[in-house]
Amino acid sequence: MNAGVPRRESGQAAVEAALIMPLMVFMTLGIIQLTMIQHAKLMTEYAAYQAARAGVVWNGNNERMHDAAIVALLPTLGQTDTIDKLATTWALHKLYDEALSNLAWSATQVRPPASFNASNLFGMIRVDTVNPAYFTPIDSIWKLRTGLNWQELDFDAADSYPEVPALEDHIRKFFNLPEPDDAETVYRKATRLTIRLRYWYELRVPFANWVIFTAWYASNAGVALSGAIDRPTLEKSNMLNRTANVDALGAKARGIDHERGYNTVYAPEMWVLWGLANGTIPLVSDLAGKRYFLPLTATYSMRMQSNFHRKWILHLNPDWGL
Repeated sequence: MNAGVPRRESGQAAVEAALIMPLMVFMTLGIIQLTMIQHAKLMTEYAAYQAARAGVVWNGNNERMHDAAIVALLPTLGQTDTIDKLATTWALHKLYDEALSNLAWSATQVRPPASFNASNLFGMIRVDTVNPAYFTPIDSIWKLRTGLNWQELDFDAADSYPEVPALEDHIRKFFNLPEPDDAETVYRKATRLTIRLRYWYELRVPFANWVIFTAWYASNAGVALSGAIDRPTLEKSNMLNRTANVDALGAKARGIDHERGYNTVYAPEMWVLWGLANGTIPLVSDLAGKRYFLPLTATYSMRMQSNFHRKWILHLNPDWGL
C-alpha cells in the first residue's frame, strides 16, 4: 500500500515542476535582461557626460561629442580590456552604425538631418545640442544689436567682442550691486552647453528581449496587452489564449516627444523598430534575424570652457537661411 505513495508524490512534483519551470525561466531571463538595460542606461548617462565634456573644450563640436559618446558606450557592445578586443568591438559598432544609418527612416516629418557637419545622426548614437540653440536670445545679450551675426560666444563674457557698445553702461552695476543684471544672466545661460544623447541599445537575452520590447512598444502606443506572457494579444483575453495577436501594434506607436529641440524618437522611427523586431525589415546580412532595440537617452549640461562656435548649433532656425 505504501509502496505507491512515493510514486504518486514523485508524479505530483513533476507536474508542479512542469507548471512552474517556464515562469521561473522567464523570470530569470527577464532579470538578466533588465539588469543589462540598467547597466546600459548608466553607461548612456556616463557617455552623455563624456560627450558634454568633449563639447565644452572643443567649441561645442558635434563630431568630437559623437566620438566621445561612442568610446564611452563601447563596453555595452563587447569587451574592451585588450587592444584586440577593443578593435573587434569597434568594428562591431561600425557595422551596427552603418546598418542603422542605411535603414529607411522616413523623412516625412520635421526631424534631424541625416548628418550634421559630417557627424551621422541616424546611426546607433545621436548627439543633439539642446543649448545653445537657434531660439537662444543671442541678440539680447548685453543689449548687442548685432548679436545674430556672431560666429561664436565668448565663454567668459561678452565684453571681449568689438561689437559691444558703450561698455560704461555696464560699469554701473559695480556701484549699485543690488541692481539686477538680466542680460548677464541671459548670457550665462547661453554659454551653458546642454546635450541630449540617444543610444539604440539592442536587447540580447532570448525570449526576454521580445517580451520586454513588446511591452515597451505597447506602452508607447498607449495600448493594453492581454493574454499570456508569451502570447500577448490586443484583444481582451485571459491567459488561456493559444496564439499571439499583436500585428496591429506596429502602426499605433507615437514616438517620444521632447520639450526642446528635436524629438527623441519620431513615430516613423518606431515603425522601423517594429519592422526590425518582426523581421520584416532586415538590418544587414551579417546581423540577420529579428533585432530588438530600445532608445536609451540622457541629458547633460556643462559650462563652456571654450568659445561656442555658431556652426555647431544643431537646431538652426530656417528663417535665418543657414
